[in-house]
Amino acid sequence: MLELEILGSNATAPTREGPASCYLLHTRTGVVLVDAGPGSLLAYCSRYGLDRLRGIVVTHLHADHSLDLMAWAYRWTFPEVLPRVPLFVPAGETDRLAAFDAVFGIPTLAAMNRPIAQSFEVVEMPRDGWTVHEVDGAAFRSFAAHHSVPSAALRFEGPDGRTVAFSSDTGDCEPVAEAAREADLFVCEATYLEADEQALHGHGHLTARMAGALAARARARRLVLTHFADPADRDRGREHAGESFGGPVAVAVPGTVFTP
Repeated sequence: MLELEILGSNATAPTREGPASCYLLHTRTGVVLVDAGPGSLLAYCSRYGLDRLRGIVVTHLHADHSLDLMAWAYRWTFPEVLPRVPLFVPAGETDRLAAFDAVFGIPTLAAMNRPIAQSFEVVEMPRDGWTVHEVDGAAFRSFAAHHSVPSAALRFEGPDGRTVAFSSDTGDCEPVAEAAREADLFVCEATYLEADEQALHGHGHLTARMAGALAARARARRLVLTHFADPADRDRGREHAGESFGGPVAVAVPGTVFTP
């Protein structure tokens, strides 16, 4: 059975309420980190040992979802070198991922010359909705979200058939609805209460109302709103989403655990 734990859900940077985007899926023998926003390593290490990490899946390479990858890589290579774990990124983004090493690699330390490459087995995710990846007994697929960089909505399925879907950062689009199709738990961005056309359809984000409508169209069973630009909007966002989604609506508060 998969279990979702919220490590962080802020849309930009860490605050007193917690880190930026980062979530844990508890799997068969450990955990999978979904997104590695700023503050994710500290939040993780305050709860779990590094030996429980089975892999990292990054939905896209915006800083609020990936900046801590280098923090993870530094810890993975110093003071001792730990066994590499898989790191999944959207197809076509490995060059940008390599730029982390170009900037932060330490040429005078053999173990940290290319920290990302030396810490992770990088796997590209085709955002085709059918290629299946597997990590620690959890199978997942990647779908093409609508955002300003390649962004992957995710659909995880546990050994018992229970499903957890993530929208990633996205505007309203059919592949994300397909990722969430009848999902037991749908974690969906709700960046704004209101926003203009450029923010929603140009750059690619959702309002809470749009998140509710998307979950309803996908016939998801439960909706968890995340990625609020202003955490103070959470209660109103839940109300807005409930206008179009008839199922249970929750918000992603750090420390909360959801069982599909």
